[in-house]
Amino acid sequence: MTWFSTLRFLLVAYSLTAAVACTSTERNADGEHSEEHEEHEAEEGSEHEEAGGHEEGIVQLRPEAAAQVEIRVEPVEVRRVSVVLSTTGRVDFDQDHLAHVSPRISGRIHEVLARLGQYVEAGDALAVIDSIELGQVKSAFLQAKAQLNLARRTLEREEGLLTDRISSEQAVLEVRARYEQALANFQAARQRLALIGLSKKEINAVRYEAKDAALFTLRTPLDGTVMEKHINLGEIVSPNTNLYTIADLGKLWVWIDVYERDLGGVHLADDVSLKVDTYPDQTFVGKVTYVRDQIDADTRTARARIDVDNSDRRLKPGMFASVTVTDPHGREGQEAPRVLAVPSSAVQRDGDSFVAFVRVGENRYERRVLRIGRRTDTYVEVLDGLSAGESVAVTNVFILKSEAAKESMGGGHEH
Repeated sequence: MTWFSTLRFLLVAYSLTAAVACTSTERNADGEHSEEHEEHEAEEGSEHEEAGGHEEGIVQLRPEAAAQVEIRVEPVEVRRVSVVLSTTGRVDFDQDHLAHVSPRISGRIHEVLARLGQYVEAGDALAVIDSIELGQVKSAFLQAKAQLNLARRTLEREEGLLTDRISSEQAVLEVRARYEQALANFQAARQRLALIGLSKKEINAVRYEAKDAALFTLRTPLDGTVMEKHINLGEIVSPNTNLYTIADLGKLWVWIDVYERDLGGVHLADDVSLKVDTYPDQTFVGKVTYVRDQIDADTRTARARIDVDNSDRRLKPGMFASVTVTDPHGREGQEAPRVLAVPSSAVQRDGDSFVAFVRVGENRYERRVLRIGRRTDTYVEVLDGLSAGESVAVTNVFILKSEAAKESMGGGHEH
């Protein structure tokens, strides 16, 4: 081999050795980078798993977030829960203490005495009506009274003549018949005045010479407040005209519609509490006094009536009220049974469902869908979804509900 061939061989060998070394170096560098990348991904995955972002139904609060909101929990326990129905109702007049006042005779309004909103007592004058018809009825009454007096005197005379044997029994019988007819006419005329609305005192005071013979005083039949007034001076009115509506506002009714499924928990004399928006800090009380014995075919409800004392006159007919009906007994008429229950603050409505959040770890809460039963202001019966001994969130539950909604939309990885 010449020196030239030897030199060429050495150059080729050196080139091959350098290429292999370079490839090995690149492979080592790539391998180290891959291991570091995998280790970084593993750490991120671990952190993400700790945050609970990939666990369906789990809300994980980071320590700094948990420090800002207090999530207090209470245990799920078995306790007695009375039958309670929460619903809405409408305040109405007590129809047994409401009067629509109309005249019983036609005429013209001569004087308006009662004003809108005025309190009146039974027998107080509301208005005065000038009625030609009343004048005619009084005139007929006075005529009947005069005929009765004449018939009485004639009968007394004939009976005296019969005693002296001057008159016959037949004549006395005829006179007595005329007297009895006159008495019937008088009583009918007097009754007609009473039906118009005149008192006994007013009827006895009827005279021919009276200047107010055609004036009729319209009076209220009960104590109450003038709620409506449909009357003006000089207006022509008739018996079918409602002039005033008088209502005793010290006693009111509240109507509620009870769904068929809830009727077993509503009975006569059940205690009721209600609130209205006007007085949010005041609770009014009453009792169930009527439950209709028929279900409405369209709404599947039965109407129930609540009698409410309104001595302070704060409730107004037409108001809407939040009503809570409490039956102190169970559905079988016995003491309320012991059931699994949670504080009412633990239960949140989510669409058509009810949910609660169970603590399953440090700052970790699991969303549970519940099937609930009877409810009170303080407790809710749980039929399904929770077990005794579990701890449920009872404060700031809406925050957990909001975070759970973010998780379901894929936006709740950071808390």
